[in-house]
Amino acid sequence: MSARGSAIAELLLLFVVGSLVAVLAKLALREVPPFSFVWLQIATGGIALTLYTFGLRRERVPRGLGRDVWISIAAIGITYFTLSRVFFMFALERLPATTHAYLINFTGVVTMLMSIAILRERPSRFQVVGAVLALAGLRVFFREIPPPDEVTGVLYMLVAVLALAAYNTVARGMALGVGAGLSNNVVSTVALWIGGAPVVVAGLALDWPPQVVGWQHWAIVVLNGVVGVALTLAVFNRVLRTLRSFEASLLASSGVIYTALFAIPILGEALALHQVAGIALMLIGLALVQVRRSALRA
Repeated sequence: MSARGSAIAELLLLFVVGSLVAVLAKLALREVPPFSFVWLQIATGGIALTLYTFGLRRERVPRGLGRDVWISIAAIGITYFTLSRVFFMFALERLPATTHAYLINFTGVVTMLMSIAILRERPSRFQVVGAVLALAGLRVFFREIPPPDEVTGVLYMLVAVLALAAYNTVARGMALGVGAGLSNNVVSTVALWIGGAPVVVAGLALDWPPQVVGWQHWAIVVLNGVVGVALTLAVFNRVLRTLRSFEASLLASSGVIYTALFAIPILGEALALHQVAGIALMLIGLALVQVRRSALRA
């Protein structure tokens, strides 16, 4: 198998496993408070990623990093770990797993809008049409106003998606400028320390002992930390040496399909016809969002 084929297969396998882990998290959240879950997840993922980066790969934090680099790393940590991870988990407690996975995919559209405003990157016409189709899919998916509890979950998701899009924008700006050439593993690990530390400290201070009962729930928490945090970052760092970022983003959109397939037997969820139509419209839109100007000229 070619390097490209191996990277695609590895990434798809990650999304399948990640979708299963997310569905199991939803199952655990029926009895585990979301704050307990998220701070333990970040702590577990932080330990695993630290061992991988500085133990297994023996990487080191370069000396003499400038102020702009540290500000960017801190911004990555705060947007991704302090905000995004926390609000994603609170949203998952209130939303069906398929709805949660569906809304995550709009991060790409929001990131594109932020790139236009902050990085001055101009989208192609196909990207604009794709964004409109993806947003139209949102209207089709939510044919009726969700119940109040789910509306709160959607608002949590809005904060999480905005934070994740801000993370993507900062990370891209860093790669293009002050952080060019800096190891992604080091950046991810140090950012986790900075952004995850306040959440873990708050957990130790306010939620000790954690309200997790039974080895099954502990296993799900640890699995989410290792797979959802550490393994995801490590695999992405590796496959992006072969795949372009927009190719990986398009493959990531398939996660909503895997989540739906796992949620039906495990959680007893079901998709209505209009929700299937909304997902299809979103996937078409996201596919168009990946079309760059350079690709059109090629």
